[in-house]
Amino acid sequence: MRSTSTALFSLLFLLLSACAGESGDAGESEASGATSTGGSGTDTDATATGMETSTGGTGEPVGELRGVVDFTLYPPDAANDAPLLGIAGGYRMEPLGSESLFALVGLQLTLPPPPAAIDTIEEHAPLPFTWGKADTWLSAGNAIKLAHADAGEALACLYLADDAFPLYLGAASPSLAPECEPKPEVWQPSSEYRLVLYGGELFEDRIIDGKVATPAALSVSAPDLSVYDLPLDTALDLALAWEAGDDPDARIVIRVWDLYGQQTVALAADDGAFTIPAANLAAMSAGPGFLSVARERVHEVTFVAGSVEVITRYEIWGYVDLL
Repeated sequence: MRSTSTALFSLLFLLLSACAGESGDAGESEASGATSTGGSGTDTDATATGMETSTGGTGEPVGELRGVVDFTLYPPDAANDAPLLGIAGGYRMEPLGSESLFALVGLQLTLPPPPAAIDTIEEHAPLPFTWGKADTWLSAGNAIKLAHADAGEALACLYLADDAFPLYLGAASPSLAPECEPKPEVWQPSSEYRLVLYGGELFEDRIIDGKVATPAALSVSAPDLSVYDLPLDTALDLALAWEAGDDPDARIVIRVWDLYGQQTVALAADDGAFTIPAANLAAMSAGPGFLSVARERVHEVTFVAGSVEVITRYEIWGYVDLL
């Protein structure tokens, strides 16, 4: 029989096709909390016809538009036999406040950004994501696309979170067209991708080559994340080990969180080892918890309307019993 923590993670994936909560009128007010799967009903037959192509950004952004694109592969783990590819994005005229948009929209999970400095650990109390005013979130074209020369393409399609906030999501959901469900094989390690931004009335469509690449796949050797309900004693230091990478642009993000959302987040160099002191785990509640280790690359793509931060990520999940 699978554990409570395993069942919870499976439930997070099921929430892709279910409403996560009530939404209020967010047109002029502040809103925060979980997202719901309000579909946009937009055409997702995105093509590159008539677009301007560039091999990277155009220098410093002229406009104030800010965007995030999250392109994450979750390989098979102790709870899931099949991989999952998540792609999500969004635009604002201010920082978005999250680098993990797929977790936020697709998994109903608020993950704070990692620390700014390498070898730094931060703790976060359980807090919902603060959306801000609905009119600060901008709707561009009908999709965002990442395309691999041989493996195909992944679409994130226009979607309303909490029935008010325009975002872009690629997932298996009745709110989205079938072509908006990305195939995991599209995510290839250590590979370049074409980024396509469909601008609608917000900006001219852009095809950007040579600026986005995925990190290498990741293999974690300690702790043993293949074990269901792996005991994790929060009174002891947590030593992690993985196969070190040789990409100077890659980073490692480690997260531990409990059933109530208390989180410890570390940013580490990709040198194969990192230890989280017990003092940084003391606030965790006993019971089911989660441990994730991700190898990431962050790309800043600039164009005339502004800039888009693209995070490519290979993220391994573990299911722990916090003691």
